[in-house]
Amino acid sequence: MTTVLYTGGTGRMGRVIREGLAGRYDRVVLFARSAPEGELFPAEEVVIGDLADLDALTAAAQGIDVIVHLGGVADEAPYEQIRSANIDGTYHVYEAARRAGVRRVVYASSNHVVGFHPAEDVLDESATLRPDTYYGVSKAFGEALASLYHDKWGVESVLVRIGTFRPAPEDVRQLALWLSWRDGIELTRCAIESGPVGCQVVYGCSANTDGWWDGSAGWAAIGYQPQDDAAAYSGDVDRTAPAPQFHGGAFTASDYEGGIW
Repeated sequence: MTTVLYTGGTGRMGRVIREGLAGRYDRVVLFARSAPEGELFPAEEVVIGDLADLDALTAAAQGIDVIVHLGGVADEAPYEQIRSANIDGTYHVYEAARRAGVRRVVYASSNHVVGFHPAEDVLDESATLRPDTYYGVSKAFGEALASLYHDKWGVESVLVRIGTFRPAPEDVRQLALWLSWRDGIELTRCAIESGPVGCQVVYGCSANTDGWWDGSAGWAAIGYQPQDDAAAYSGDVDRTAPAPQFHGGAFTASDYEGGIW
């Protein structure tokens, strides 16, 4: 039996993942600030709560095997907002996991933890953290927190550095970082179901011909084999913007304040 709790499960990525994995697990808890629109999938239940409420999150995590933490601010924002949702909120997830005896957290990290690496550099899981925004800093904090909770309290983590999760790539940068919906669902399944992983970084992308990441070690650790390739859409993407200089693209600009999503 496997029980899963989603934070952010009603969001843009969460809805796709939940639908793709619907009916697979014995119990699925959606920890959300409000009831989701539409019908629930099989075995799902909703617990209304906020990531700011550690006690509520700990109660919701009782009897849970794996937390899939997708919640929080998904773009650049003022630091105070990032701190509350992404830094304090992620601490609450890990502390709730520890208190409730959760075995593993699947953490939605981001390509923006390495956003200031030059675009010509191919990165693997050992790449130096070079965040491009407060948002990227918050995800780097989450990766560091995961390491602490594994080493000190034995909570496992799969740290998924998500690229661009879209039905199809939309520009040149996304040809390198695209994560198809099909591959994103499979990656999440592997992250939930794989054997012991410790605290493992995994690059969240498809098998892109023009990719900037060598994710082979992390993929092997959880048994993930991406099937799609952004190159199939290379003739359809917007090529009017200049090619990005850095992995983080527009996020690296000194005046970037969010809003491209």
